[in-house]
Amino acid sequence: MQQVFSKIIHRSMFQISLLFIFYISGNARIIHISPDKVQKIPSIAAMIANDGDTVNIEAGIYLNDVAVWRQNNLTIRGINGKAHMKAPDAYAEEKGIWVIKGNNTVIENIEFSEASVPDENGAGIRQEGANLTIRNCFFHDNENGILTGRNLNSEIIIENTEFARNGYGDGQSHNIYIGQIKSFTLRFCYSHHAYIGHNVKSRAANNFILYNRIMDENDGESSFAIDLPNGGKSFIIGNLIQQGPNTDNNHLISYGAEGLNNPQNALYIINNTFVNQRGAGVFIRVVAGTDEAKIMNNIFAGPGTVLNGPGQLVTNLDFPDILRRLSFLAAHPRLVDLPNFDYRLTKDSPAINAGTDPGVIDGFNLAPEWQYVHPMKKQKRTISGAIDVGAYEFSRE
Repeated sequence: MQQVFSKIIHRSMFQISLLFIFYISGNARIIHISPDKVQKIPSIAAMIANDGDTVNIEAGIYLNDVAVWRQNNLTIRGINGKAHMKAPDAYAEEKGIWVIKGNNTVIENIEFSEASVPDENGAGIRQEGANLTIRNCFFHDNENGILTGRNLNSEIIIENTEFARNGYGDGQSHNIYIGQIKSFTLRFCYSHHAYIGHNVKSRAANNFILYNRIMDENDGESSFAIDLPNGGKSFIIGNLIQQGPNTDNNHLISYGAEGLNNPQNALYIINNTFVNQRGAGVFIRVVAGTDEAKIMNNIFAGPGTVLNGPGQLVTNLDFPDILRRLSFLAAHPRLVDLPNFDYRLTKDSPAINAGTDPGVIDGFNLAPEWQYVHPMKKQKRTISGAIDVGAYEFSRE
């Protein structure tokens, strides 16, 4: 049976008397935020929530409402559509729209846009606590989409989320910027059109970049598609990775360029489809001193060097001439609709049954289990016979 409680909240410098409605079921407390209720804005919930609470935010635009979340074990989610945190003229602690200081936070179905701060490094979310899970969110047109600090015990998971057009334009701000943490997982996400910065950047000790669409498309100006500047034990599996004609840097993946500062520095790039639509470039750059770099079962379509640096290349397919005017005369991966970024295989693709079983590393299966479905969904990858090369398994159904 639900109970209703009233609480008076006092704020420093001035007093606010408001009626807050809490719904309690068992030990779980739910705070309901809605523009048409007394408790209208998420920053109120950030002041009154306790550890373990759930904050439900009704869909709508919450203009210039910014917050610092200090509680542990919070779930914050948009309901009845995405709740849009739009903050062109406000920021929390000169860091961004939401600053997360508590541990074990879950954020679902929230949109963040237009974060900017005086030092030009504002983020939709600035993560300072340990452990964060983000699902089904949208970060766009911020100076950074998400920016995290250093916490060697923290694990961050982002899934089914879109990042678009984040970056100040200085090359130091990005769609996704993960600092020195224990583990970073990005799966079933769509990161694209970072403004001069990187679509994905992570300094984590362990990286799992799995089944995403990471692209510049026709008009993007990002730098790297994926930057892992401090190495780490990193798995890049089942992704669609594309560089457009206007990118700021001609490398798609960079590994270890700022020093191999993690305990283990091994790179596994397995069953991805790469497309370079720039005139030249480098698909993968690996710094000398990397413990292991295994590049297996990938499609590399478009001009450029496949690997610059140490690494083992196994059963990859390279199609450097597909952008020529007479491309029908060149070797071709036979993708369903390359100009429109549909990289599934056609029935006559040379990638079918051309791969090698990538095996298992420290208990982690390198063979892809899923494949990306746009937008931001997944499909089980069923392998019959030899594995196909690239991010998709051909289906005859």
